[in-house]
Amino acid sequence: MSQLDLFEGVVLTTEQEQMIAEFKQDTAKRAKRLMLETEQTEGMFIEAGFLRNIDFKNTLEVTEVTKDITLGSYYRDNQFEAKDVTYITTKGGIVLLGKQFNKEQNKVVDVEYSYFNVEGDKIECSNITGNYRKVKPTTLRDKLHAKNRQAETNLELNNKEAVAFATAKADLQAKCPDAQVVEITDYDSYGRNYRTTKRLKVQFENGSYVTFNVRLDGTYSMAKRYDAAIAAMDTNETLEFFNNQNK
Repeated sequence: MSQLDLFEGVVLTTEQEQMIAEFKQDTAKRAKRLMLETEQTEGMFIEAGFLRNIDFKNTLEVTEVTKDITLGSYYRDNQFEAKDVTYITTKGGIVLLGKQFNKEQNKVVDVEYSYFNVEGDKIECSNITGNYRKVKPTTLRDKLHAKNRQAETNLELNNKEAVAFATAKADLQAKCPDAQVVEITDYDSYGRNYRTTKRLKVQFENGSYVTFNVRLDGTYSMAKRYDAAIAAMDTNETLEFFNNQNK
C-alpha cells in the first residue's frame, strides 16, 4: 500500500514507508539507550566522588526535530529523499572538566574531556591517565585532580622561571653591555635523542657566543661557548695559538 505525500505530491512505496518507520524507531531506541548509559555513567561518577559541574557535567540533549532525510542505498537502487520526517535526535553527553596550563597565555584554562570509554566498572581516558589502561572511577578522579593541581604548579613555575631569566639577563647584559643577550631554545643530545631546553645566549659582534643555564633563583652557569676567532684560524694559526698558551 502506498501513501501520498501531500506537501510534495510524491507517492511513497510500501518499502519506503517501512524504511521511514524503521529510521524513526532506530533513532528513538538510540536516544533511549544513550539516556540510560548517560544516567549510569553519571551515577558511577557521583558514587566515586566526582562533583557535578566541577569535575564533570551532563550536556545530553534529546530533542524532536522535523527534517528532510535521505534513506536507502545508491548501490541497492532504493535511495530516496523523505520530506519533513519527525524523529528523535541527541547531542552531548557526559563531559569531564579539567584544568590545563596554557604557556602562550600564561594562565590556567578550562578543558573538557569528552572522549572516554566505560567498560563494566572501569573507565579508559588516555587524555587524563596518559595511557589506555582502564582504571576504577576513583583512580580516574584522583588522576583528574592531580592533573588540575599540576596545571597550577606549571603556572607557578613558569612565573618563577620568567623572573629568574629576567634577573639573569639583566646581570649578563650589565657584564657585557656591547653584546646581545637573548632567550633561546637550545638542544641537548642524549644518545640518539634530543631534548629542548631554554637558555640565555650572549651573542658578541664577531660571532662568538656563550650560552647559559638559568636556575630558578636567577643564578646561572655556562652551558656552551663558541669562539669565532678560533674557528676562523687555519691549521698553523691554531697550532701557534695553543703553543703560545703553554709558554
